Amino acid sequence: MRKGIAPPHTLFPLTWQRLLLAILSGLLLVGGVTYPAAPATTVAPVTVAPTADIRRNARVFDTVCRLVEHKYYDPKLQGARWEVLTKQFRHEALAAPDEATLYRVINRLLAHLQDRHTFAISPKRVREEKQGTRVGIGLQLRQMEGRWVITRVLGGSAAQEAGLRPGWLIVEMDGRPFDGFSAEQSFQIGQSVRFKLLDANDHPKRVEVVCRPFTTMPEQQAQLLPGGVLYLRFSEFAPKTAEWLEQQLQAHPQATALIFDLRNNTGGLLDILGDSLRLIYPQHVVFGDFIQRSQKLLRLAITGHRRAFTGTVLVLTDEYSTSAAEIFAAAIQETRRGLVIGRRTAGAVLASVQESLPDGGKVQISIRDYRTAHGIRLEGRGVTPDVVVNLTLQDVRRNVDVDLHQAIEQLAAGPTQTSFPSGRGALSPAK
Repeated sequence: MRKGIAPPHTLFPLTWQRLLLAILSGLLLVGGVTYPAAPATTVAPVTVAPTADIRRNARVFDTVCRLVEHKYYDPKLQGARWEVLTKQFRHEALAAPDEATLYRVINRLLAHLQDRHTFAISPKRVREEKQGTRVGIGLQLRQMEGRWVITRVLGGSAAQEAGLRPGWLIVEMDGRPFDGFSAEQSFQIGQSVRFKLLDANDHPKRVEVVCRPFTTMPEQQAQLLPGGVLYLRFSEFAPKTAEWLEQQLQAHPQATALIFDLRNNTGGLLDILGDSLRLIYPQHVVFGDFIQRSQKLLRLAITGHRRAFTGTVLVLTDEYSTSAAEIFAAAIQETRRGLVIGRRTAGAVLASVQESLPDGGKVQISIRDYRTAHGIRLEGRGVTPDVVVNLTLQDVRRNVDVDLHQAIEQLAAGPTQTSFPSGRGALSPAK
């Protein structure tokens, strides 16, 4: 355990696009994928699987059910009629003719928990992410004002090679109206996908993308802005993120203010979260508690850093800021260390573990809740920024970063909140 971090547990970020599979047996703090819950009385027509597949499907399905029953953080399973549901979905799961169908059935069952951190990961997806790549198009999208807009084109991806650009609208995919990618969407190497789009000037475009692997590794960006403002953007609290942050601070001693851009940040390792916070707090602080199934508390705290940055701190968030990113933002806000700017975070702050399944897949299960030092449960609630910024479709299409502009305006207006509390949040001494 690194100095100044409690409790000594590791939490990993997870999305379908980015899995840190190097240490999959660890504890996760994640923003997961939402699977729409099927009505309890609905069972889709099924085909009959071969006997060997039925046995395999039974082992996988029954293992998932047993793990959820024994490990889920809420012993009441969110009020789900679990016994009835498992019997209902088991018949469909056993008859699943292939891996993709089996995992769709399992995730439809888990969706009844209404917990987007608890879901199953197919062996195919596990293998992809273990390699640090994924076969696909390489786009990040956002639905705004009823339209699907490209917000980011991943470097080295098929989308970049095909010439797709941020700000373009997707109208059709393979001749059908586009309604987003499903959580279980998969592509094959060499698969051709045809898009109808509108560019930033509303000119129609028809582009064919040939799918290939692209990297899913975390990203980092640092830039010294005018006025001594150090801008720091990173997609995860991944291994060596805190080390990278400290290197940036050392490389820019003239910095008078920090902007942590946690938009689209999917969360991260607990010790990295602690080490990152230590860089801006010179004293001991308790930020909150993780609550186990037994109601035992595990405290999140730091000792502080004698060479901590003491200037102004701003944090940018949006609805895709999840897990550890939300804890970071809440810590800054509750301790009055700085201001949070942007939009309310995802409200996805349950700690989870990944468990192996008999066929090589994984199931992720929420095992701990979290409350801040002020007793606020972030799950389902998120962090509401101190300064809420409205983002429009036009802003995205014209590549206008309204959040960053607002942060610069806040800095120009004068000092923001900066305090160095000793103890629990900004209120009481540490216990």
